[in-house]
Amino acid sequence: MLCFMIVSLMAVANYSCNKGNDKDTTAPGNEKPSQIPGMGNAAGTPQGEAFKLPAGISLKGDIVGNEDGVSGQDCVFDGQGFNVVVKIKLHRDTGSSPIQVVFPAGLVITTASEGFQHGLLIEKVLVTIPPVQPGSGGSDCQVSLMMLCLNAARKPSSASAKYKFATVTNSELIKDFIKKLSGKKISFSAYPAGNNDDYFLNEDFIQEALWNITDGEGLTKKDLEFIQGLPNK
Repeated sequence: MLCFMIVSLMAVANYSCNKGNDKDTTAPGNEKPSQIPGMGNAAGTPQGEAFKLPAGISLKGDIVGNEDGVSGQDCVFDGQGFNVVVKIKLHRDTGSSPIQVVFPAGLVITTASEGFQHGLLIEKVLVTIPPVQPGSGGSDCQVSLMMLCLNAARKPSSASAKYKFATVTNSELIKDFIKKLSGKKISFSAYPAGNNDDYFLNEDFIQEALWNITDGEGLTKKDLEFIQGLPNK
């Protein structure tokens, strides 16, 4: 997976050299690209409402980078992006009814590990935690989330890096970006298993468009044309 990511990033770099410089004139508010706290090279931490797991569900161990790809340990492997892929182990002790965990669009995870990227989810991922069987001592569910990178100059996720839930972003530029992509086929699970070439190609361009917001001068007209041309759900 790491090799593919490196090849993909090279393709992104080549693409960015050929992009036009016309900017998105529909961007909302007064927030400036490259000046969003905690994103790109901007100082500070990502802002927004703190993300919390639902009652009865706890985090087991650390959130770490997933370099294993899809495995039998995952109850869910989904998301959008591939620069930041993390393993989240959820645990519940009791309960006779399923509990649904919602990882919302706009969720940001951050890392304190030196030089690594923060991650952004741009479409919600739902996870259903089954009831606990009597005498089992609880149940675990490993969720692997594929996320977009919020810091172009930093390193992709790694099993050596640790992460934490941060916020659901309140950045107007990021929320507008998510809105522009709503209704489009962008999640990993939306593409046929074993034939994900279209998914990865689309995610290359979506990632580059996000970097234009977090690290550049904002979305370009070519970004908007590409988003418009993505397949609908």
